[in-house]
Amino acid sequence: MSDSCERSPLALIMGLAERLRVLVGSTAAELDLTPAQAQLIAQLEGPRRMGDIAQMQTCDPSSVTAMMQRLERDGLVARVVDPHDARARLVQLTDKGSRLRAQFIERVGDGSEVIDALPDDQREALAVLFAAPNVPK
Repeated sequence: MSDSCERSPLALIMGLAERLRVLVGSTAAELDLTPAQAQLIAQLEGPRRMGDIAQMQTCDPSSVTAMMQRLERDGLVARVVDPHDARARLVQLTDKGSRLRAQFIERVGDGSEVIDALPDDQREALAVLFAAPNVPK
């Protein structure tokens, strides 16, 4: 790959995303979770409707249902009655799930170990890139 390609904003973002994906995947595996389960648990700060969870995960609700069944079976989440609509159910972390969430977040942190491992010029390029104002389409 040419030097200019390695320093392009897209290449930097893709490289960073891959390193973060590996960090999340290895951390999830250490906790006996899939990356998708770990991401879901990390995002589940309070009770949520299944549809909202599917939207957060950018996936089909049926995929979330299957994942929730596994997490519920493992004692990590529970379905509770929605206090605003007794017909609806919310998903929330159990105590065990909350402890696992805290472990995952502690181990992954803010991803700074991945960013800190980048060469200085790449960290500077990312800082400039992310500081740039949004350009309308």
